Amino acid sequence: MKKTLLSNILLLVASLLFAQESVDFSKLDHTRIESISTVNWQQFGPGGSGNNYHIYWHPSDVNTVYQGPNMGNSYRSTDRGETYEGIMDPDGPSYRTRRRGPVEIYAPDFSRQDENFGICTIEDANYIYFTFDKGKTWKINELVSAQFENIHVNTIKVDPTDDNVWYAGSGNIRDSNHFFHTNKHPHGVFGSKVKVGKAGQGNDGNPDYGHQARIWKSTNKGETWKNITPKGIDPRAQITRIFVHPAHPQTVFAGTTFGLYKSENGGKSWKQKAKSGMDNDIIRSMDMYYDPTSKKVILYAIDLVKYIPNGNTITYNGGVYKSEDEGDSWININSDMPINKAILKNPNIQKGYYKFALGKWFGITASEAKEKYPKTPGQLMHSVSMIRVNPTNPNHLLVINNYKSQFTFPGGMLWRSDDGGKHWYVTLRNGKDWNGRDKANWEARNNPTKINVDWIGQDEWEERDAYDRKAGAVAEFNADGSTIMYQVAKIVCVSNDNGDTWLENDEQETKPGNHHWVGAGNSNLPGEEIIQDERIKDHIYLCAGENSIFKTTNDGDLVRKGAQAVYKISIPNKQKPEECSVGTMAIDPNDVNHMYALHFRQAYFGQLMETKDGGQNWAPKGRIFDPNKLGNPLNMIIHQSHLRIDPTETEHLYFVIPKKRVVHNVKFKGGKFKDFGIYTSKDGGVTFEVINNGLPKNGHVQKIEFDEHNKGELYAAVMGTQKQVGGLYKLNKKSTTWEKVHLPKGIVSVHDIHFSKDKKLYITAGTFDGTVKNGGVWVRSKNNWKQVLPYKFASLVTTAKYDPNIILAAIPSDGTMGMMNPGIYRSLDGGKTWKKINAGNIQSDRINALEIDYHKKGVYYCSTYGAGYYIAYDKEIMQ
Repeated sequence: MKKTLLSNILLLVASLLFAQESVDFSKLDHTRIESISTVNWQQFGPGGSGNNYHIYWHPSDVNTVYQGPNMGNSYRSTDRGETYEGIMDPDGPSYRTRRRGPVEIYAPDFSRQDENFGICTIEDANYIYFTFDKGKTWKINELVSAQFENIHVNTIKVDPTDDNVWYAGSGNIRDSNHFFHTNKHPHGVFGSKVKVGKAGQGNDGNPDYGHQARIWKSTNKGETWKNITPKGIDPRAQITRIFVHPAHPQTVFAGTTFGLYKSENGGKSWKQKAKSGMDNDIIRSMDMYYDPTSKKVILYAIDLVKYIPNGNTITYNGGVYKSEDEGDSWININSDMPINKAILKNPNIQKGYYKFALGKWFGITASEAKEKYPKTPGQLMHSVSMIRVNPTNPNHLLVINNYKSQFTFPGGMLWRSDDGGKHWYVTLRNGKDWNGRDKANWEARNNPTKINVDWIGQDEWEERDAYDRKAGAVAEFNADGSTIMYQVAKIVCVSNDNGDTWLENDEQETKPGNHHWVGAGNSNLPGEEIIQDERIKDHIYLCAGENSIFKTTNDGDLVRKGAQAVYKISIPNKQKPEECSVGTMAIDPNDVNHMYALHFRQAYFGQLMETKDGGQNWAPKGRIFDPNKLGNPLNMIIHQSHLRIDPTETEHLYFVIPKKRVVHNVKFKGGKFKDFGIYTSKDGGVTFEVINNGLPKNGHVQKIEFDEHNKGELYAAVMGTQKQVGGLYKLNKKSTTWEKVHLPKGIVSVHDIHFSKDKKLYITAGTFDGTVKNGGVWVRSKNNWKQVLPYKFASLVTTAKYDPNIILAAIPSDGTMGMMNPGIYRSLDGGKTWKKINAGNIQSDRINALEIDYHKKGVYYCSTYGAGYYIAYDKEIMQ
């Protein structure tokens, strides 16, 4: 009896828990709607996998670190990077509003009296955010943001003795992809590595933000700020970093690109410490060590390394400096860091030396630089960009040579000193020439040559190049100096032995050497299409930008309970993998090991690839276009999507090349390419032709799909506008002309097509400026259309194979919509009622693909614009 009563109570509690009111779509534009708790998304797959320029350790918690990767993410780890959680609001409005939280978190600092209280900003705007739970969640404060005059904040610092007092400085110098130093603009210029100094507007990749040199101060925990900018400071000055003396908090240091400024009265007045030992007084980076015993500080700085013509060769000045008298004087500690001629003459180093170090610095081509300065210098300093000191050891220093993003050259990317700058050596080493061509030259410098990094997800990098192909932009010590975290190109490495050895820790293998990875939860991967097949019960396929293809495995529990693991399918094979961006793939209806893939940039760009052994080996099939004839392939993106194989005539392939895509609104970068639309091949992918007859002339095809119940018919969804009507189209294989499918009046744009198991046709529709009655999700049954999700715009829709009443739909965010409630919505009753299910998914507003597992009830998948893949378990179905 007691057991029966308890069971009834539990069932009642469960029913109350699940019985949340259905979404009222009339409130979608003006009222926040919370996601239900019974569906929670968990990020899976590899961590990292994209560039990350922002790493920040909590100043008093040795285990907590924050990352802001460049695909619109922000994460927090409370276990030194073993696992991460997203710190952006899954139920927030469009990410473009920046109300979801700190996108690409920037310059956070935390109170030393209350470790939970902190303030930060973001990379591409002047918004200010507050946290009261140690950075787990953040809230924008628009009243505070307005006080910064729409000038971007580059550095934030709290008085360590009083968390009422905060300082902030303006600038963009941390934005290593868009802020550069050149011979013409030594104090810095906005641009890109391709076009230096091109000033842009808004968020087009060349930000300028109306910069003015500013330092602000708050005395009430950041609620109000006062302009305390030094009088006479050059308005172009970037405030590189601010420090407060822990023993004398009225003493404040501000490193700038026009020298060091020091205040001894809390910012009421400032003195410029120019011409006090530095060559150029252009401070690119700065750090401070505080000795609690002596109550003294040591300052470290990087003064811009200038390349100076010296006849037919180059000399330099600037470099690494130290001050032991609070900035009154500086001594150069470059010591033996400059590279000697023997190493400089390495052909792989010479390439970067002429193209970027000299070419971009002087604003000339690599060939012009080689012609002007053919003689290799006796020695030359890298144009180093960041310095950090171990908070518990003033002699333990790290200096970054970021040759991936900045104008410098390879040959060591992370320098280290253990004696305060008397001797420097490269502390992270990978590449053939450490123990090959340059081994003796490095040993002569007393530099170790042993490869000391253990790659996990990027094991193909192991000695792939002479030196690492890409360097990193940021390295940081944790609060007690016991752990160093360093970003290398697409991944993060950690050292727990002062930099002697390094481990990539964005993912873990389920078993040593099996290449089955469980991600740490900090993915920065551009997810593309998700491919399922009813014949395959134990895995699905996931297409990825820059990371080829993954397939799921079933051993994630070996790393963490409930974790989903993946295996990377390398193209052309595991022995010689290329960096690939796969947008779509298809599986032969007659052979699950026979597959095709299309690439939208990088290796095999514009080529159909084929495998006949389940993905172990791939070979080029036909070529769709030659990117070399269209412009510069390195800067091009031509999406190819929704590759489909005719279910009866399997030599017939179809796919789409759209100029615009409704999913995350990707910009087309295709040079001279103009042949958009639907492509077909009738010979198994050897040759291709465009089949656009009957389609709107300037329409943007979003998806094609075969009607699985009528295998001779192919449907196409065409995005349109009120002026340029799109719609739904059908092609019978016996015809060469697309026929328009009847739709309810007013629908001018269709984005997705899905055929359910109960023979219904679902579409998503709408325009950003349209009405609710012409958008959302529609279903056709027995030639009658019915709107089942009433909203003005939806992007994706799918139903469960095992129960067609289970529907998932996505509503994307877009700057023109000002979306209040973007994300994923779920119905269990054929669209009669809906629940919002964004919990756990920080990019729920930027979904690229949405799937329901064919075989596992209550399991959902999605891929995102830049947070990789997510899996969700629906407790209401799995109970």
